[in-house]
Amino acid sequence: MPNEIVVGIDLGSTFIRAAVGKQDSEGNIEILSIAKVPSMGHVHNGEIFNIHKTASALSEVLKKATSTVNGKSQDVYYVTNITGPHIQVRNFSVNQNRENPSEPVAAEEIIQLGARANNSISDSNNHLLHAIPLGFKVDQGKDTLDPVGSIGSLIQGDYLFVTADKDKYDTLKRTNFSSDLKSIKGGNTVFSLLATEKAVITEEEKTAGVALVDLGSGTSEIGVYQNNRLRNSKVISWGGDQITEDISIGLNISLDHAEAIKTKFGTSLSKEIDLKEVVLIPGIAGRKPTPVSVKNLSIIIEERVRELAAAIFVEISKVTDPDALKGGIVLVGGGAQLPDIAESIQKMTGIECRIGEPTERANSLSLEEEMNNPEYASTLGLVKLYFEQIDITNSMPVIEEKQEPSFPGAPTSTPQPKQPEKQKVDLRKFLNRVVEVVMGNDEEIPDKY
Repeated sequence: MPNEIVVGIDLGSTFIRAAVGKQDSEGNIEILSIAKVPSMGHVHNGEIFNIHKTASALSEVLKKATSTVNGKSQDVYYVTNITGPHIQVRNFSVNQNRENPSEPVAAEEIIQLGARANNSISDSNNHLLHAIPLGFKVDQGKDTLDPVGSIGSLIQGDYLFVTADKDKYDTLKRTNFSSDLKSIKGGNTVFSLLATEKAVITEEEKTAGVALVDLGSGTSEIGVYQNNRLRNSKVISWGGDQITEDISIGLNISLDHAEAIKTKFGTSLSKEIDLKEVVLIPGIAGRKPTPVSVKNLSIIIEERVRELAAAIFVEISKVTDPDALKGGIVLVGGGAQLPDIAESIQKMTGIECRIGEPTERANSLSLEEEMNNPEYASTLGLVKLYFEQIDITNSMPVIEEKQEPSFPGAPTSTPQPKQPEKQKVDLRKFLNRVVEVVMGNDEEIPDKY
């Protein structure tokens, strides 16, 4: 699909970031441009509080990101993220007695089981973003993603459901439609963490066990992977803004000055700072500068990081023994750029920790250097996830002619470019790949918006 362009849009509480990418005939993704605009004041903790100002910022970042893209004949799509404390990630199991236990499990039974699980979790107050199959079991057999062909009287499906508050999800849709995104051919919305993982963690890490932590300005997302599957995830109200507010209050300085010294002098390793080290804060309206202890600054930061480390440890412990997490902890997002944070988290949890930096290919070396840092992990992951979702759609099974794919997690209404007629494929391949990439079935924007 060389003529298709995708814009990944990361809707953050401080900045809205965008990345424009394309995929060549061999499946390689190339980033063409990136852009970011401020969103502070109208997006808070991942939630939109001012539709008009957020829509204006979306239009601005879209214009900046696409202004350098050549070619008017290309189809353009977008994918945005959604996050916030309202996001819920729940495990759910469903059982189904089989009519003919001696007959091999058929593809239709897996789809029906998925539909039952989907209906069971439906809630008028929440919108289902993703339904990720974790595994299936026939009678007392082993967990597998490949139950087709097994025999037995009872089949069980285990799923991970990701839901968003319906009102907040609708607000995001309304905002998108109020911006210049309405002129784009089509788009979709996904839980941020599912995009971020595509940019910074490997198959080997997900199999061995790894915790991915996206540190935003208002919220942070924690996801725990094991056996190559997302096992648990939570959005917590912890972000860089809280550290800035603590510094402002603790040191009796303005928020602007607090942010400035956090960025330039901040560290979460207070023992490394000399007691005598100070920084001068400019006075108001020509008044004398105020000396501030860098040691006190680091103590404030360290305490907030300690809270984060405890939250990460708790989420890991819900899934596995922390000592068994061979892939360690991977930190991304703007907060991951805080000096020494990976070393601090490692010391506090006893789990190896690293900073996750994307390694995507761009059309220039300078662009690669700018974008391949932790703050663009979600943005680049959105582009990558969209193209992988297209690949999955192209290989979806067709059980009956003209039947729409109904397996939970399969993208059912994302506008797609013209494709050759689908042929029947092995559902087992589809099941193994759908765990790798799960896009939500975004609904069409209602006319009333």
